[in-house]
Amino acid sequence: MKAPRIIAAGLALFVIMTVSAQAASGIQGRNQETKPPAKAAIPKEVAALIQEGLATRQGRQDIPFSFFKQLILPAQNNNFLPVFFFKAKNGDLGYVPSASGSGEMEASLNVFCQIFQHDAAGALKHFVSFKPTAIVKTAGEGYNPEAEDWYSLGLPMPSGKYTLALVLAAPDMKKMSVAYTDFSLPAVESFQNALWPTEPVIIKSLEQVERDQRVTIHRGNFLWGALQVVPNMTAEIPLGENLEVLFFVLGAGAKDPAAPRPVNDLELNYEVQGADGKPAIKWTPQASESFYINQPLPLVQTVQTSDEKGNVLKTEKKPLSAGKYVLLCQINDKVAGTKADTKVAFEVK
Repeated sequence: MKAPRIIAAGLALFVIMTVSAQAASGIQGRNQETKPPAKAAIPKEVAALIQEGLATRQGRQDIPFSFFKQLILPAQNNNFLPVFFFKAKNGDLGYVPSASGSGEMEASLNVFCQIFQHDAAGALKHFVSFKPTAIVKTAGEGYNPEAEDWYSLGLPMPSGKYTLALVLAAPDMKKMSVAYTDFSLPAVESFQNALWPTEPVIIKSLEQVERDQRVTIHRGNFLWGALQVVPNMTAEIPLGENLEVLFFVLGAGAKDPAAPRPVNDLELNYEVQGADGKPAIKWTPQASESFYINQPLPLVQTVQTSDEKGNVLKTEKKPLSAGKYVLLCQINDKVAGTKADTKVAFEVK
């Protein structure tokens, strides 16, 4: 099995320069996320729409869409980057042929966001309002108005409990919809003396791109700073192909906390478990000096055939058979002596 990797030498240098490993006292990443959204007033009718459904988290849906997933990623200055995923049918978003003549389909939407913070008593207090950039495109060839695509939205924020209200509106504002999602960002103190691995993301590709200058809606991918991630949302791996994961390990100790770019010493033990909970594949432990983990894993089993007396007759390697599995990663911080597990389900088809 290959060691944890960055997608290319140039990107490896980028990550090393812009995202140092975090010390036990907090996250020390540099310049890896979009700037906080500039506060902006939103139209009165949009604010009223949000308030109508805020208590029940159920609102008007002229343009049907819904949240279905969120990720919590590290950001600089002891903040986090929550990434929200929502889905909608192409036809409902109003895709039309692009005026550029590129052959693409394009949907122009007015998008508004309000975030409310929960106080100690659970009451909601306005935190920030902003208007993301949202001009989304898809291929014209094979375009299906009934097909459902997914979109992402991410922004850096401090620890706390929040509710996000996202409004999609037609350019003329005659159709408007709102959806809500609650989320919680942990206190930095929660992983000062413990490891806190993020949820592993099964990925299709990684690519270095220009960072967003403002909060932006993305179709079919999400950004972590200048890293564009295309996740495998279905977690379905074609038979014979590798599994690749991306995650972060927060709270790891540094070999030299005073170093300009602190170095971690993590041991990663990966294992695939079948539906019965028994190991199907185990790999040699991997070492990482960074809290950023991007690991390709070949889904190949070593199978032994034995006779009635238990003597091994044949040893062969074969692709992991079709079925549902769980990838488990046991993490050992060799500096601080702390341990943690993280896992993700997937299916071979």
